[in-house]
Amino acid sequence: MPSFKASQLAARQPVNQVALFELDDVDRSCIKLLIGHTIALVEREFILQTLRHHRGNRTRAANLLGISIRSLRNKIRDYRDQGESVTPPKSSDSKRPAEQYFAALRH
Repeated sequence: MPSFKASQLAARQPVNQVALFELDDVDRSCIKLLIGHTIALVEREFILQTLRHHRGNRTRAANLLGISIRSLRNKIRDYRDQGESVTPPKSSDSKRPAEQYFAALRH
């Protein structure tokens, strides 16, 4: 049985070298703004902004980020431990969507 790292490497898609250099001027400007910041800081901000974009939905954020939900939860826990404010999952009514729909029809 191959090691975890070996199976990860086998599952990776090859990088299109040409696509790496096909950034528009806006993308290049954004990247220039990141220079001077640590990877940890950029990663944290990227994760927190992705969570805000998805209104705290951890599953959607993890899928978009390409990480497991467990990794995302661990990072969120670490950020909270560091005093960072993390967007909570948007809570909806306790009813399931179908129940909400039928309840609205009854009124």
